[in-house]
Amino acid sequence: MTPFKREENGEISIEISTQESHVLISLTEQLLELLSQGDSLAEAQDPLLHLVGISDSDALPDDPVLRRLFPDAYEDLASSSEFRRYTEYGLREKKKAHARIIYEALTSQGEPEEITAGNTPIDKGSFKLIINSAELLDWLSGLNDLRLALAVRLGIGEGRKEGMNIDTKAIHNKYELMLES
Repeated sequence: MTPFKREENGEISIEISTQESHVLISLTEQLLELLSQGDSLAEAQDPLLHLVGISDSDALPDDPVLRRLFPDAYEDLASSSEFRRYTEYGLREKKKAHARIIYEALTSQGEPEEITAGNTPIDKGSFKLIINSAELLDWLSGLNDLRLALAVRLGIGEGRKEGMNIDTKAIHNKYELMLES
């Protein structure tokens, strides 16, 4: 992957390999699936609350990735629960929209049978991906959500290097290098 480059017209371009594209597509599909898990609850709630984007549930999500993406806003449990009730639905919808923008940009770069997460990511070269300035913040937010989800699944966090086995340390070091690039 080459660094992001701002073009004269304000667009961002990046040369991305098909392997990198496969990884991003797969991660984005998984994130969309995870974020959609609460949709069935949204349909069952009070229609008026749904209309204004308020959830019936104020519980902290069970999944650790969702807990990282939707953390407690306050130290006080009651205040956090109330805040979650009024904001989580809207935040979840925004995160899904950001992930869809990334997914659609990557899957529109070739034939569907060539670029899908289900195919083996055999290196078939690379392509130039253009991100227009209107979608730039959506991309940044979506990539940050993917970064957080990946860190949770890999067990990467502040002060967790102690007690890691050699394989986990190697994964952690590669993750840190990826963040620095």
